[in-house]
Amino acid sequence: MFRKDPNAGAFAVALIESGSACVAIARSGTAEVLAHAREDLPLEGREKSGLRSGVIQALATAGDKAVAAYAKSGASVKVGTCYCVIGAPWTRSFAGSAHTHLEQPSTISDNMIADLAKQALTDQKEIERAALLEANVSRVLLNGYPTSDPAGKRASEIDIFTLVSDCDAAIKASATETLGKLFPGAPIVWRSSTRAALVATKQIDPVATSLIVIMDGEATDLISVRKGVLDQRILVEQGFRQILGTLIKGKPVEETMSLLEMLEKDQSDTDAGEELRLAIAKAEPDLVHLFGEALAKISSSRKLTDDLVIIAPPAISPWLSRFFARIDFTQFTATTRPFSVKAFPIAELAGVPHNDPAIYADPDLCIALSIVNMEHSS
Repeated sequence: MFRKDPNAGAFAVALIESGSACVAIARSGTAEVLAHAREDLPLEGREKSGLRSGVIQALATAGDKAVAAYAKSGASVKVGTCYCVIGAPWTRSFAGSAHTHLEQPSTISDNMIADLAKQALTDQKEIERAALLEANVSRVLLNGYPTSDPAGKRASEIDIFTLVSDCDAAIKASATETLGKLFPGAPIVWRSSTRAALVATKQIDPVATSLIVIMDGEATDLISVRKGVLDQRILVEQGFRQILGTLIKGKPVEETMSLLEMLEKDQSDTDAGEELRLAIAKAEPDLVHLFGEALAKISSSRKLTDDLVIIAPPAISPWLSRFFARIDFTQFTATTRPFSVKAFPIAELAGVPHNDPAIYADPDLCIALSIVNMEHSS
């Protein structure tokens, strides 16, 4: 799938998340990352404008570090393209669809699919067209059967499903300026984190139906997927930094996360470990209320599947998985069964970097690199 040419060019991947940013530089056509850096904002109360400027500054700092590390690596190939993946709360994603019936079976052309895609975009009323980030066809059915390559096939019924995302205008403008300075002359390709998650999920299961929970530092994204297509999406404006920050007040979030990881491995029997256990039990009712409200909204038009996939830092993923599996959220599932929870299987993705095991601790970066490598190598 990937070329092995050692003289191949390089591309950059930038992630802009709720309270952090990451920049990686990879060799084209391989699963090798040559440099990467992540910057997390400190946990403190901010207005959204302050969070916005902080995230862009984090992008610039991470970018400077990645570019410097790339130069030190001895690589001299210029970065040819920069892919920027933007996540919640800076993007919104919506599903769209269009259908056409032909009088008789006809050969399907790319233009026919493109016209239907335009119709689906026109019909989408929630999107901010002036702030459009991306629009793509996520699934095509011919005579009711899915196909990944419809052009040239014959059919009388065509259904297409689209994913459309808009973006915070200030974030996109500032990111354009920042990335232009980091990688002069490199065109920027924009992607939403929702699209990245859907593409990655399809790698594992082409007809995936699941609820995807993506927890970043400052926000949690809930994405309902049916047969590989976005169904519903809702944002919870709290992430692991706020949640962990309330458990043991005054303790750095990073320290609490490390202690939580030790508890998971049964490596902590200290007073601090016991304090964290009690704090988790005390905080749980508030978490049930927080996520229960979100699940009620996302399941209001149609009940959810009971398959739930967690995308979160490895240190908190086991605890978060147990939380969703153990709490009675059955009123929100179509089966009225508890959620069957699993962590997203990063190791099963094609194109995940193999030269730096530390990158596996950053699932969002792994997903972004995987889907970008797929696009860049196709």
